[in-house]
Amino acid sequence: MQVESGTSTITGIPRLGRIPILDVAPVVGGGRWPAKAVVGETVEVSATVFREGHEMLGAAVVLRAPDGMEQPGEPMTEVGVGLDRWAALVTPDRMGEWSFRVEAWGDPIAHWWHDAQIKVPRGQDVELMLAEGARLFARAAEALPSKDRPTLTRLAKRLGDETIPVGDRMEAAADPDVADVLERHPLRDLLTVSDWYPLVVHRQRALYGAWYEFFPRS
Repeated sequence: MQVESGTSTITGIPRLGRIPILDVAPVVGGGRWPAKAVVGETVEVSATVFREGHEMLGAAVVLRAPDGMEQPGEPMTEVGVGLDRWAALVTPDRMGEWSFRVEAWGDPIAHWWHDAQIKVPRGQDVELMLAEGARLFARAAEALPSKDRPTLTRLAKRLGDETIPVGDRMEAAADPDVADVLERHPLRDLLTVSDWYPLVVHRQRALYGAWYEFFPRS
């Protein structure tokens, strides 16, 4: 999978990929200094993400722990429709020097589902749309862990089976189990990643402990 860099570097100069990732927050001094949090604090990470055309997007925040282990991406959602602003909440669970980055990608399955819900009920290009869906779900299944693969493999076969009523095939594509698999393992085209940005996590007492020192002890 080709990965493109898509955000400003520590110098502050934009370096755009096919899917620009801009104005990442919380970032201090363009990433020269770390943002700060305490253990268990929920931190909102946001970014401006967009692409050319009308293709649909997906985005996620990836946290990297002090030991270098990357956590599963936390899906981002649009926080202002039409503003291209995406956000997600993450919670570091221990002290240390964390970092985070934003990943964005083209979401061909979401785009297909959007079009299928419009065209299929109107009888427009029905078998063509369902065949395209079958191809996309079969492609997505190839990259899945073995326990999740059958869900999308069965759906791909069902969408391509012209002996099954169209309504039943569309209903299968809307199955919550399918949505659950895709949320954890989305099909990602043109994956673009931002820089890693620092996040220092202190103990919870850092929220108030310093003020204690201003008062005389009894």
